[in-house]
Amino acid sequence: MSSQAESTAPPPPGPAAAIASDPVPPPIITTPKCIIRLHHPSDIAAMQRAADSPAVAKYMSYRFASPYTLEDAQRWLGFAMNFKAPGTDILTSYAICDPVINTYLGGIGVKTREDIEENTFEVGYWIGEASWGKGIMTEALRAYAKWVFRTFPNVIRLEGNTFGANEASAKVLRNAGFVYEGTRRKAAVKHGVVYDVLMFSLLREECPLDN
Repeated sequence: MSSQAESTAPPPPGPAAAIASDPVPPPIITTPKCIIRLHHPSDIAAMQRAADSPAVAKYMSYRFASPYTLEDAQRWLGFAMNFKAPGTDILTSYAICDPVINTYLGGIGVKTREDIEENTFEVGYWIGEASWGKGIMTEALRAYAKWVFRTFPNVIRLEGNTFGANEASAKVLRNAGFVYEGTRRKAAVKHGVVYDVLMFSLLREECPLDN
């Protein structure tokens, strides 16, 4: 289960002070099927195992490495633990974890925009194959969208884009309340295969924040 918007830029080195023995951050979101929290150095091994799958990488951008090594996980961790929404101290990339044992399952985050599009964020996500088909990603996306609207009062629109062939990801977006807006025909090429890109959005007024 993946969305092509997961990665946004080459990640910087991680903070030297962050070590695996540091306390794991508390969740920002708790649902029956998952918790969402900040990344932590202890996530690296589980992240690498979940991400190192051709099926997971298939519909991601080239920035999502395949094969996915421990070094790739370390680089992403450095990005996730440093990248903040412009003008804030709020990190935008989070870990999706098992609600019982807090094990890393996948990631979710937003890409911010500038200028006349600064009120729009683009959401990206992925989750390991072992977690597919359980409703985890839909629940995570629905809850995370609410968190974004609550946390960033200026955001009026969330976008989610996915390869046309990625039916599972399109289903996640629809089930999380996102509305299909159209198709960018033959807008992406990966490993020589041409794909349409499906465009979805969720507006603030379409996302109930009181539950």
